[in-house]
Amino acid sequence: MGLKEKQLEKLKAIFNHRLVTAKHELIVHSQDVGSLPKQVGWLMNNNPDALVRPVTTEEVKALYKFANEEEVPLVPRGAGTSGYGGAIPRKGGIIVDMREMNRVLEINEEEEWVITEPGISWAHLQHHLNRHGLDLRCYPSSGLSATVGGWVAQGGDGIGSLKYGLVNDSVLEFEVVLPNGRIIETKERELFCDTEGILGIITKIRIKAKKLTPIDPIVASFPENYLMNMAIEKIIEEAPLPHTIKFKESKYVDLKKKIWDKDTPFPYPVHHCVVLFAFDGSNEDREAGLRIVRNVVEEYKGTIYDRHVAEHEWEERFYPMKIKKAGPTLVVGQAFAPLENLHAILDDFQFEQASAKAGVDGYVTSKSGVTMMGYFLEDERRRFYMLSWSQSFVIFKIAQRHGGHAHSTGIWFANYAAEYFGKKRLSRIRSAKLKYDPKEISNPGKIFAYWLPFILRIGKYFMWVAFDFLRNGFGRIAPILLKWLQNVPPIKWLLRWGRAHSPWPIQYGLGCCMVDGAAGVASRWDVERFGMLPLFGPRQTDVLWISGSLTKKMAPRLRRIYEQMPEPKFVISFGQCAASGGLFWDGYSLVTPPDKVVPVDVYLPGCPPKPSDFIRAHLILQNKIRAGTTHWQMKNENQDALGIIS
Repeated sequence: MGLKEKQLEKLKAIFNHRLVTAKHELIVHSQDVGSLPKQVGWLMNNNPDALVRPVTTEEVKALYKFANEEEVPLVPRGAGTSGYGGAIPRKGGIIVDMREMNRVLEINEEEEWVITEPGISWAHLQHHLNRHGLDLRCYPSSGLSATVGGWVAQGGDGIGSLKYGLVNDSVLEFEVVLPNGRIIETKERELFCDTEGILGIITKIRIKAKKLTPIDPIVASFPENYLMNMAIEKIIEEAPLPHTIKFKESKYVDLKKKIWDKDTPFPYPVHHCVVLFAFDGSNEDREAGLRIVRNVVEEYKGTIYDRHVAEHEWEERFYPMKIKKAGPTLVVGQAFAPLENLHAILDDFQFEQASAKAGVDGYVTSKSGVTMMGYFLEDERRRFYMLSWSQSFVIFKIAQRHGGHAHSTGIWFANYAAEYFGKKRLSRIRSAKLKYDPKEISNPGKIFAYWLPFILRIGKYFMWVAFDFLRNGFGRIAPILLKWLQNVPPIKWLLRWGRAHSPWPIQYGLGCCMVDGAAGVASRWDVERFGMLPLFGPRQTDVLWISGSLTKKMAPRLRRIYEQMPEPKFVISFGQCAASGGLFWDGYSLVTPPDKVVPVDVYLPGCPPKPSDFIRAHLILQNKIRAGTTHWQMKNENQDALGIIS
């Protein structure tokens, strides 16, 4: 619709030459780091009408007064390095580019904090702090360009978050201009962190810092995802808490190889996943951390690389999107997931995207969680790029199966706001929005938007189907359509009943419990009355029995047998030794519990459990299959192909 001449004159009176109306300059701000297909314009007006660059808090206050009088939307923006759409207009309006407010106002070396304006980049802020013997606690991988205010308003975690927490945990105080024009100083992180600027524009931030200490990196690679996962968990448990753990799955590493300098040997073997560990703090902590990493990596069949490789990876932490060189277009998605399920997510990604030019990297951001990015090399010049763009939701879809959730809301995940914020916090945000911004002036269409995310939710599944059809032909689409049919409720219930009453188990026996298992399938107990038919090869079975103490030597074989079993497949762990190690619980060679290697549905206690207990475990499994609560069902069956059936 555009701004009228009188409105532009009012803006020019406030901002003078810092008002931008040229279309060729505005078009850059119609998207963020993601390359949006032009069809997005059918659903929303993502083209701004003007752009302003305030330099004082009073100018922001005057801008809100103008916006309320003229009912023009304002969209606060930093560097636009997020891919969630939080800095993209939904209804046109004025982009408020905060990068001119980029001064460091005060640094307190004794109390270790800094007051800064929101437009400074994390890299420049770190440079200022380093000159005073201080350092950032955490910063994003896009820190070379991402602004302090942008990341605080977006929320999230990144480099250093494993040890020092989310960016929200480092924020001490804000100065905020509310949509009604009020200027407040507040410590209310629940309202102004993660909320995309819908409740006001941040004009000053006081942030915690830390003492500047050396950082020692070390790099390892692993042949399997689950070995990497177990090694990371053990290092977090035993070593001083690392400053950073960054991982790259094998497909991403292969993409890095394509753009590697041809004159320098590529350091990693084919199909290896790579992990960077970085330790800060005292000399003793850093040395202890490096020593434990070396021991654990050797224990889990990994490889440690030279110091220069580690230093190169540490320097490359700011350039995860360098693989775009092999593009020309990079489609990016992001998700948060439990650390314990990292290997399962990467396995699924590698299976589903086997034919795609795609990869995953990410950070361990807490003792129990990871943030991961999915990258897809595409070409936005192609006619059907709109279908390719749907790939940005793939990593979220896979993570969601394994207990993950969206990493932020923005435009594309606004319908997951209750899950992301929690109902109580979301209710507070909604009340504040109604109180301070009844006209929906400040960044409208974010967090509380419903119809657009709903349309996208339905549309993206059809885009996935069409994209797979174009990429792989009907042979790939047929299983997806079959999966959709299998999730139609009457058919789904019939399949569950059939699977529950016809288990074909195979025993992976490592201890004395297998003797009782053998007795349980003998004629005296007549297990066939329950539809059970024990077999001795994995390729025709659907239930895996685990008994005895599982060692690191036997874990890869157990995983291989599980992978050889056809789907659907279920797992029962028999006896105390399998569950917790039994008498050998503190042995250095044990892997307990076994769901670190395979997803266990039923744990049966006892030393040893009786044959009747074996039957009881199968009856429990039958109930879980009928209810659809086994690991395989929650991962596959309940996540329908088109996202319409719940």
